[in-house]
Amino acid sequence: MTYEEKIPEFALQPAKSASGPSEDPLENDGFDPTPYDRLLVTEEYEANNSQKENTKKELKSETVEINAEPAAVQDAGTEDRELLRSGKEPDLETNFELNQIQTSASDTIPEPAQNPLPDQAKSSQPVDNAMQEKEPEPIRPVVFQAGDAQQEGALPAAPESVKMIPMENAAIYKELKMNIISQKLEMTIFVEEDILVPDIKPDLKQILCMDGKAFVSSKEIQIGQGSEDGIRVTGEVLLQTIYLPESKEESEAISIIQSRLPFKTDWQVSASPMSHLCICANVEKIDYTIINERKFRAKVTVELMLSEYAEKELQMFDSIRGENLELLKETVKISHVALRKEDSVEISEDLKLKDGSLKPVRILKSDIRVVENHKQITSEKMVINANIMVNILYMGEETIEEDTYSKPAFFQGKTDFTQFILMDQYEDAAMCKVDFNEEELEVKINEEGDCFSLKGSVNTSVEVLTNMEKEMVTDLYHSVKDTTYDFSENQIETVIGTGMTETSAREILNVPEHTQADRVIYAGGRIKEKKETVEPGRVMVEGIILGEVICLSDDEEKKAFAIKQDIPFRGAMEIPSAQAGMKAESKVEIKDLWFDKINGKQVEVNVSLQATAAAIKVSSLKLIKNPCFVENNQSGRPSSMVIYITKKNDSLWKIAKRYKIRMDAIREVNQMEEGSAIKEGMRLLVVK
Repeated sequence: MTYEEKIPEFALQPAKSASGPSEDPLENDGFDPTPYDRLLVTEEYEANNSQKENTKKELKSETVEINAEPAAVQDAGTEDRELLRSGKEPDLETNFELNQIQTSASDTIPEPAQNPLPDQAKSSQPVDNAMQEKEPEPIRPVVFQAGDAQQEGALPAAPESVKMIPMENAAIYKELKMNIISQKLEMTIFVEEDILVPDIKPDLKQILCMDGKAFVSSKEIQIGQGSEDGIRVTGEVLLQTIYLPESKEESEAISIIQSRLPFKTDWQVSASPMSHLCICANVEKIDYTIINERKFRAKVTVELMLSEYAEKELQMFDSIRGENLELLKETVKISHVALRKEDSVEISEDLKLKDGSLKPVRILKSDIRVVENHKQITSEKMVINANIMVNILYMGEETIEEDTYSKPAFFQGKTDFTQFILMDQYEDAAMCKVDFNEEELEVKINEEGDCFSLKGSVNTSVEVLTNMEKEMVTDLYHSVKDTTYDFSENQIETVIGTGMTETSAREILNVPEHTQADRVIYAGGRIKEKKETVEPGRVMVEGIILGEVICLSDDEEKKAFAIKQDIPFRGAMEIPSAQAGMKAESKVEIKDLWFDKINGKQVEVNVSLQATAAAIKVSSLKLIKNPCFVENNQSGRPSSMVIYITKKNDSLWKIAKRYKIRMDAIREVNQMEEGSAIKEGMRLLVVK
């Protein structure tokens, strides 16, 4: 018998309220139980009910009291027991199932288990006869709360073991290969060494400032097939020390020492076979101690950063061969490293001196920074434009009345370059990282001695991340069989947006007492610390710049002195998709730094910063594996019809999976449109 034959047409229509207000609250809130009463109360049920009433009348004529109740009444809850005793309909504010709906008089009704009678009832022959002649009660709607796994009042089934039927051999998977950054690690090392003042340099009296850059010897390390417990990282710190000499001669107002401090460390890293490790170093802090006039000790804190790039394969469940499954699919985005490439560009530029500047004789110290200006991905190439910022502390000659004097001077200049890197076109690029290595750039005084010459090469590293969209199965069920499965959990990252901004910082540095800043001969700064915070719609970046200036006084009795001060900065990048709680990655660079001497007691330092950031969503990806069918003889017969009252956080998929029916069938019976929201308290008719 098909469902169409068993279920009358009116039962397949959504329940509607009777016209006009009613005293019955069920009718006023949009539900009319009348069709379902007609569906349940058949002619056979009326006949059985009439016979039951006659039996009750006969029992009342006897003098013996019967305390036993029918099994259906005993198994029901307290409220439902009262309903079954009174013969009233169940409260439709809770869900009910209509099991094996009787549609004709020929259908047989299963006989419930008989409860034993009390001792006094056994001693009465008329009562025994009455109980033996009593007809079984028809199946009534059984009341249960939404979400219950088993009907209340159902007779317990015989205990049997649950049988699992693995379907792994019949399961079909799709393979997804991607290159990801599997881990990012940080390590802090300390490079400490005693540095001797060269013989050609004057004795050391006071260190004015010290800065440096760290470089690693092997930036890329490839891991072989065998697992390794660790790697060895080697490199060096290029240190520049500006100090105040013992000599009082003006030509020796300051002196500088350049040193190279090598370092070597073993890093215990558990890396995947055939992966690539990318290591970079950054000077975090510099401390120094003067031992005597010819020796000082430098202690440099170096931060090592490691990124592991590995190819990962994901097995994504697709279906089970030969089985008709209902699948819940979801489109996920996963950030994938589509390109990693290095290229170099040759630089040869002359940096002209400003009018009135001292003619350079000797370079004491030079700072070179390469900062990205803008980039663009076009067909088959990436176009990068960057600025090279150069700060030079040098000794210059000044002629006064045919007398030549050497004085320290400060030069700031910049140039730019455009670089083309061949690559595939990535229209869906989520993030492009560009890093520059200026280690091979060098500044010299040109042959004519009227300008500085910048020569060398800039090594550029490019990393392109794209977001792959993949449809994956997140849940499944079978229309007849019970199913279960395991899952593996994988953490994935998705770049949801990037931003760039330029910000500035300004601070007034106060000159110490008993000194006078007549000339500023050097100004510099480095990022001391930074942090990023994701807020709704934007990423905030803030931190501290350590600013340094070296000043000279016209008073011959006074020496050069240095001023150091923290300069706070703050910037915001608009990223519409950013949400609080997401992960952020940022990069802050000093684009330009200059100073203005307000007076002899105050120097203003201005810093132009460029910040880039990305908002990253970290989520857990659950992949289905080991699907199984479950044979459970303890489960009762499936319900033919259910009125389900939705709960909070219900979805159409959850309801359809629970009753093993297609979502389209629920929509059709309840006249729901595609994409209609499921709200708490809705009444849905589920016909199986």
